[in-house]
Amino acid sequence: MLRGTLALMTRGLRLDCRRWQMHALRFLLVAIFLFMMLFAWVENVVSIAATPGLNFFSYITYTNFVFITLGGMSFFTSTITEEKEEQTLGLLKMAGVNPLGILLGKLGPRLLNALLLLAIQFPFVQLAVTLGGVHSRQIQAAYTTLAGYILLMAGLGILASVIARRTRQAALMICMTILVPLILQGLLSILSSGGTQFPQLTIAREAIQWISIWSVAVRLGEVMSLGFDGAILDRQFFCHLAGGATMFATSWAIFERCTRQPHTADHVAPAGRLSRSHIRLKTLGLTILMMVPVLGLVFLAYPHLRSIVLGVPLRNSPPHESVVAVTVTLALGLPLATLCVARVTQKRERREVGECWPKARSLVWKDLHFVTGGVVGILTRIALYSLLTGLVAFLVGFFDPPDRWEWSLLGGWMLGLGLFAGTLELGSNVGRSLRFELQGQTLSTLVLLPQTIRAFLWSKFVSSLVALIPVAVMTLIGGLLVFSEVLQSILQAAGRSNGGDFIGVLYIPMIITLMLMQIALFVELTAYFALTVRWGYVVLAIICTYFMNSIGGFAWSMFMLMFSFAGAASGADSTVILLLMTLVPWVTAAGVSLAVVIALFHAIESRIKQLASQS
Repeated sequence: MLRGTLALMTRGLRLDCRRWQMHALRFLLVAIFLFMMLFAWVENVVSIAATPGLNFFSYITYTNFVFITLGGMSFFTSTITEEKEEQTLGLLKMAGVNPLGILLGKLGPRLLNALLLLAIQFPFVQLAVTLGGVHSRQIQAAYTTLAGYILLMAGLGILASVIARRTRQAALMICMTILVPLILQGLLSILSSGGTQFPQLTIAREAIQWISIWSVAVRLGEVMSLGFDGAILDRQFFCHLAGGATMFATSWAIFERCTRQPHTADHVAPAGRLSRSHIRLKTLGLTILMMVPVLGLVFLAYPHLRSIVLGVPLRNSPPHESVVAVTVTLALGLPLATLCVARVTQKRERREVGECWPKARSLVWKDLHFVTGGVVGILTRIALYSLLTGLVAFLVGFFDPPDRWEWSLLGGWMLGLGLFAGTLELGSNVGRSLRFELQGQTLSTLVLLPQTIRAFLWSKFVSSLVALIPVAVMTLIGGLLVFSEVLQSILQAAGRSNGGDFIGVLYIPMIITLMLMQIALFVELTAYFALTVRWGYVVLAIICTYFMNSIGGFAWSMFMLMFSFAGAASGADSTVILLLMTLVPWVTAAGVSLAVVIALFHAIESRIKQLASQS
């Protein structure tokens, strides 16, 4: 019986042992750690850091913590949902594989590979002891903490994968499970910072800490402290081990109930079908035009209404409360107003997603409605980004007094969060649209259409850009709020004759150029991994982009050190040396990034040809 239960897991392990990609990933990981050791050694030579060993170990540990969190949202969440989406779970049941065998067979290889990626680092991280500032006991404690965290994320991922019908739903469940305890901890900390300490708040915060990923960060912070002499196996490890085992047992208990329908249904829920049949792009655009004066009225009228209700002077109205009122009105009022406008302007005949766009725009229409959620998806993202903006405004206004409110600070947060979220959303949309064609086995049919593969790829990119309208508006508003201060700084620097100010102005186009290159690189990596691997393509793209940036930053530092030493030895003009230190790394980084982007584009094109010929 045990042999039959472990048959699927044994097969998965054998397949992973024969795949060269897994071995290449482990060798790449070792190469990255050796590179980081080189960087730490350079820091020790030039005496930049007092404890290079501890800095190197902290960098590696927290990088592992972030990537384990990201990997838990994609690496483990597709364990069972991929079988539901590909409609192969019923075949496994017909073959006589019991639920425990399916769970072990799908989760076991992934969990073992994740632990192996962690274990292969251990001998190389021990070299940090020779650089100083860290003890071997700290390394053992940190890696047992991360191992327990992997077990917890594996249990959480398999439970979400059993309950959810699709991988996106499972990933959303993981995100909410991670974010809700963090938000509760933040709110309890804000309430506790008011002055009066309530014992109930302290007890609640400590209780939430043990179901939050923040416990891992707190434990790692204790381990990283100088003079650490605590236990290697802490309470956090045993809590995460018990939590992972409990969630795996729960997944086993509810497996049959949650998989009675062994594949993901193609039909849409009645509520979703009804909303899709009434809401169109024209309807949403008309509703937004109607909401703009309403939002302006809310922004102007809220201080007066607050003054009347609370009986406080008008000048004491905090600006951030007006912003929160506007964002909440937009998030709650726009969906209701859209449904009302759709009801008033409805026609006699309604199709579920409307008529297809003509000619070359038909592929854009298909991906916009069936991959990114269409108009309903855009409406949902408008509400989410509005609430996010309101939360940022509340936090900025809460921690700063009203007389120190700066619109540029809110704009900076909106600009940064918009660029980050927009980049992730763009890469995810492009990768998901390509993965959608592979799962539906329609790639070979699309390649036969009278258009080039490049036009096909551009249609995917354009449809993903259309879905970015909400985050693009948020980013644009943030950019406008900080534009005046940036322009004022540029004009002040241009009016001076100091060369350092001119170099500071030159950094603006440098940052913009490199940022656009990094966005293009991330999107292309996501698209390539979506055509190459079955799950976790977004996380793999994030990891590759991150380490490419780390290597680029190290090379940039070496360039600057080289020119600095050369200028000091030759006695050249400091302004010329500073200009060379800025321009040469910039041109080199832009050239290398452009070459990688072009090479990746051709790799994606050839990969599509290969997959189309196979299908």
